[in-house]
Amino acid sequence: MLSMSAKHDLIRKRLRDEGDKLLATFEDLTPEQWQTTIYTDGAIWTIKDLLAHQVSAERKFQFYGRDILNGGEGAPEGFVIDDFNNAEVAGLAERSISQLLADLRATRQDTIDLVAGIDDADFARRGRHPFFGDMSIEEMFKLIYRHNMMHARDIRRVLGGSDHE
Repeated sequence: MLSMSAKHDLIRKRLRDEGDKLLATFEDLTPEQWQTTIYTDGAIWTIKDLLAHQVSAERKFQFYGRDILNGGEGAPEGFVIDDFNNAEVAGLAERSISQLLADLRATRQDTIDLVAGIDDADFARRGRHPFFGDMSIEEMFKLIYRHNMMHARDIRRVLGGSDHE
């Protein structure tokens, strides 16, 4: 029997709300803004690349979350997040913006559905996050929407908007 608490509901609500905000940020961009360089440390990413990153990172979070829920360790020892991110973004380069937006919508719904199926007791399970190391499932799923918030702030900053939203 699935037991859900207010904490559980809050995570799902924040995933939905922050996902909607991120999608709105992307959907408000002009065609020219999609080609704006947003990151230059390591690989050079445009805002379109960042959208691809959001899709691939969330899919990987789902994968590791399921692994931990099934008794696994999560991300493997020695996981190199920059290599993963750059390979994934390159692998999605041929997808159109509209395809990537649809991917992000579907991926977020999959995440919300995954969280809906987690029993509260399982939120305490621990595993390895690809960047932050050992943490609980609850913390990992909170990081998904915080990851969205961080990158949305970076988009606003590079386009000259407020970073206090």
